[in-house]
Amino acid sequence: MISTACLMLLLAFEILYLTSKQYKQASSLVFVKTIVAKPRQFSLAAAVLFSIGSALIISGMGWASGSVAVVVAIMATGSLVVVLQPFRYIGLIGLSALYAAVLLLEIFI
Repeated sequence: MISTACLMLLLAFEILYLTSKQYKQASSLVFVKTIVAKPRQFSLAAAVLFSIGSALIISGMGWASGSVAVVVAIMATGSLVVVLQPFRYIGLIGLSALYAAVLLLEIFI
C-alpha cells in the first residue's frame, strides 16, 4: 500500500512538473503533449492523486507518523522528478519495472 501511495505522489508531482510554466517541451510523447495542452484538468487530477496518496499513507500509519511520512514522500518524489526529468533517465517502462519490484518487496517482506 505504501508503494502504491508513493507511486501516486510521484505521478502527481510529475504531472505538476509537466504543467508548470518553467517546463520546456522537448518530448514528442503523446501523453506529455496532452498534459501540457490541458494544464488545468491535469493539475486537478494531480491534486486528487496527492489527496488519495496522502490519505492512504495516513490511514496506514496513523496521523502523526503518517503526516511525517507524507511530507518525506513528497520531498523524495519531488526531488526525484526534478533531478531525473530533464535527463529522461526513467521512462514509462522503467517506472513500471521499478514499481513492480518495490510492490513485490512490499508484499513478500
